[in-house]
Amino acid sequence: MTNTINGLTRISTKDIAYEQVKERIIKLELKPDSTINRVNLEKELGVSRTPMREALQKLEGEGLVAQQANGTFKVSSISKKEVKELFKIRSKLEGILIEEAIDHLNQESINHLTYLTDMIKVTSKLESRDETENFGYRFHAEIYRLSGNDTALILLEQLNDRINRYRNLAHNSKLGIQSSSHEHEVILQLMIEKNKSKAVETLEKHILDAQDSVVQSLEEYDTN
Repeated sequence: MTNTINGLTRISTKDIAYEQVKERIIKLELKPDSTINRVNLEKELGVSRTPMREALQKLEGEGLVAQQANGTFKVSSISKKEVKELFKIRSKLEGILIEEAIDHLNQESINHLTYLTDMIKVTSKLESRDETENFGYRFHAEIYRLSGNDTALILLEQLNDRINRYRNLAHNSKLGIQSSSHEHEVILQLMIEKNKSKAVETLEKHILDAQDSVVQSLEEYDTN
């Protein structure tokens, strides 16, 4: 919960705890299946017991932590089944958004998306994965913005938090960088042509291809 005082936004200690713990889970600083040491986290983050518990309950509702029989919390498990479910749902939601985004496409947004696809291409050739992923994220974010579908955006935000944990797991893999670059260019061209059915089909395939590289990295993680 945030409060506004004299025009300034005050962030609650629950929100601070929530954001900090979520970031550690997504970045794999808190490992899958590990028990969360609530007392240590409270000390590190400078929050009391109640806001930390509220933060963990919120994260439980989002599928990032799970409460155990003894009342403690652990980081949620990872699995190929969850990866496939998350990416399938994301592909369908983004399919809806790109259809709606095409209806609102204008020259300014075309120029912005063209810049982003150019940067994806350049950084992928340099094998600069962090930068490629950043420009790819911005490409998808622009489609989200253009769609104007607030309900889908809320659902995608929660999905992407969970997906990003898996993407960090796959971070060292170079699988699919070049093909992903080409797919963004194709998607943009289909948007410009207002070919909705093909744009949806290509975007969904693009997302499911990313799923395959994550599954492979998860298999490698399981063997370590």
